[in-house]
Amino acid sequence: MTVADWLKFTPGWLAFLVTMGTLIRKTWTVRQNLALGPEASSLRTQLIQFRALLEEVSTKYTDWFLHEDRREVARALRDSAERRDDETLQLAMTRVADAWDELFALAPAPRVRSPWVGGAEETRHRREDALGAASDLDQFHKMTEVARSAMVDVEIAIGRLNELERRTHGR
Repeated sequence: MTVADWLKFTPGWLAFLVTMGTLIRKTWTVRQNLALGPEASSLRTQLIQFRALLEEVSTKYTDWFLHEDRREVARALRDSAERRDDETLQLAMTRVADAWDELFALAPAPRVRSPWVGGAEETRHRREDALGAASDLDQFHKMTEVARSAMVDVEIAIGRLNELERRTHGR
């Protein structure tokens, strides 16, 4: 092959390489967008709110767990996880939702107080509260451990979300 032949075929090969590179880049970007899923900013907000709820777990009592919005947190996280295509993000979000369900299972039962002050009824409740305090303390320690492990999973999910956004948007 002569130099004239090389000069004649070079633009065609360069165009072919640029076209293939563009197609590969477009396919990669589409896959990253699918992995990130729709509404990534709302997912970030959801995870940050969940992290704040986990920080509150160790300081709250039974009534805090009975609030309707707090019971729906795990379901919302599972729904968001199903909309993602990234396995690491899905796994972390599912583990966080499972930990939230476990926290609700460990939450102490509401205690019924006697409307009358004094008497045998009040004495019985005080004895039950004294006996229940030890088991509540054990449950509290278990809840704290579950909350700590869930915090690690939240950090993993937020880190993975950041990584996917950097790959997709370049931020």
